[in-house]
Amino acid sequence: ETLAALPLTEKKKELEMLHRLLRGARKSRESLVSRVSVSFRRSLSRSVTKADIAKLDHAIRIPEDPPCQTRFLDFSSLVAGLRDMFEGKDMTGPQDPETAAKVTEYLSSVRLNPKEWEQYTNFVGHRYTRTLVGFDPNFVVLLLCWERGQESPIHSHSNSSCWVKVLDGQLQESIFDFPSDPGNKPLKLTQQEIFSPNQATYIDNSYGVHQMGNPRMDIPCVSLHVYAPAYSACYIFDRITGARKLVSLATVYSNSKETPVEISEIGDVSKPTILGNVDKISLDTFVERVSSELEADSKGKDTIGELLEKLVLSPDEWERYVQFGEDHYTRSLLLVNEKFSIMLLCWGPGQTTPPHRHGDERQSWFKVLRGNLEMTHFKDCPVRRMKQCSGEEVFDVEKSYSIAAGDPAVYEAPSEMHQLGNVSTDIPAVSVHVYSPPYLELTYHCEEGEKKIPVVHYGQMFNQMETFGDKWRGCDIFSNLESFQSLLTQAFHGKDPHDPELHSRITNLMAHVQINPEEWKAQAQLQEKHFTRVLIGQTEDWMLILTCWDKDQGTPIHDHQGSYNWIKVLHGDLLEENFQLNNGLGELELERRRKLENAQGNTDLKEEVVSFSLRQNEPKMYSECYLRLLSKGLSRKFRQVGAIRAYN
Repeated sequence: ETLAALPLTEKKKELEMLHRLLRGARKSRESLVSRVSVSFRRSLSRSVTKADIAKLDHAIRIPEDPPCQTRFLDFSSLVAGLRDMFEGKDMTGPQDPETAAKVTEYLSSVRLNPKEWEQYTNFVGHRYTRTLVGFDPNFVVLLLCWERGQESPIHSHSNSSCWVKVLDGQLQESIFDFPSDPGNKPLKLTQQEIFSPNQATYIDNSYGVHQMGNPRMDIPCVSLHVYAPAYSACYIFDRITGARKLVSLATVYSNSKETPVEISEIGDVSKPTILGNVDKISLDTFVERVSSELEADSKGKDTIGELLEKLVLSPDEWERYVQFGEDHYTRSLLLVNEKFSIMLLCWGPGQTTPPHRHGDERQSWFKVLRGNLEMTHFKDCPVRRMKQCSGEEVFDVEKSYSIAAGDPAVYEAPSEMHQLGNVSTDIPAVSVHVYSPPYLELTYHCEEGEKKIPVVHYGQMFNQMETFGDKWRGCDIFSNLESFQSLLTQAFHGKDPHDPELHSRITNLMAHVQINPEEWKAQAQLQEKHFTRVLIGQTEDWMLILTCWDKDQGTPIHDHQGSYNWIKVLHGDLLEENFQLNNGLGELELERRRKLENAQGNTDLKEEVVSFSLRQNEPKMYSECYLRLLSKGLSRKFRQVGAIRAYN
């Protein structure tokens, strides 16, 4: 309190003096340093704490701010950011130079979690692939996967702006003059550049035409592409003759497996006729009514079926929401709250789901709005049989039936193993699906192990991912440190600290939150003598600490003085030992020993261990809580102490 009232220069002097005193405090040194570091963190200016708190050995350190140009985002936040940048802009043609440069800088600064974007990757041997990951009326975001040596044709960009960001590997761009007399002379190469991870570039037709490709023959490449506005056709060019051909990017409408597809090959993709019935409701109205009116009970079940019967997409909604993928059907997330999730599924010819279940307690409804879908139910057999050659799972078919546009809505009971798909060879299909409780990631098993089909992020959807993310059982929540702290604050706000439901909610959140390794590694600090702790954030209810352990480092045996604690291991393994105090003998007895394993995937660290620690504090214990090491689970009602050390 005294230091808080002092001028900045006096604070520095007091800090230096206290540091000299602490060097003489031997027995209580660790306790004093840790106490002082937290109180100083609250009283000193940020510039002083960065420079001087680091001198205090074994303190809970204040993390360094990442470079101002770095943004750790998930796909939902990325799409929302692009939506804001394009809001109010003229989308009838390429963007002005200022906007183009602003978006390029934004994409260069974005860091996406590899664990998130890897869910969308799809490599094939004979061509590069394009997967839809986000969209908005003003733009689309695609993830492109390039095997070794694969490249695109030389192509234009219609009347659109194009941004490219490399996520992994290297991507080469070759720019040619836009041919003034197509077909009569070779294209002139004007620029060639190779881009590495996190670099971004921009092009539109005023720069010329270009060709993108993976120049490496030893590693694949993954890149992110933003097109504003989206376009469905462009010209491709022959480099030698300069001849051009109009092609479509909507390969889902063709049987061809090559890309791109000649525009003359596209089948009938006309929009469905809108019925003039006053009882019909739009998709926006449907989403709004499900969000605000319905409960996840039997009455809500009947109401959802009735609303689906009235649902018809308006012409504007058809333009905004219907987005197809080249190799897989798309799952566009339109709503998620505590009770429901709503998705629009777009199916190209021949695209189907894998056999899957929605869970033991999850109900679902769907209605076909365009085309035909075939539903197949499988017998519930405990043993899955595998084909000897392909390793593919085989299920016994129980029943199969077709659902066409205009047919009644379908209700799916929980736990049924089923498969849904578009069996047509030339006609796309569109359907709306409602799930309760919410359902996002479709998880299934294949020869390569467990796989997920993630959602496509819609730019104008209210971002409820953060608000309700901690309640989604079994679903990864891709976040950054700032958003994670917001989730914690929301979860703890106004709750009884002893409520088992709160404990379960926090445990679920800690288990499924995924932080970009590049972000937490920038804050991690290792020392040879002892483990280190970095204070990520704190409120009156909780404290979040990033702890870094070198090999063979550990804590003394200690208790938690009534606080509840959680640990999430980000890298390596921790060994936790719990002891029971034998009051009769006054001795500690080892009660349990367990290894806490890394659940987030390996990094390039070697023998170190990094973990998040979360502490829930009672207000009266606040001043004593910051020294406690944090352990996973809840402290016992009887007196219990524990020790954690790096497991090597």
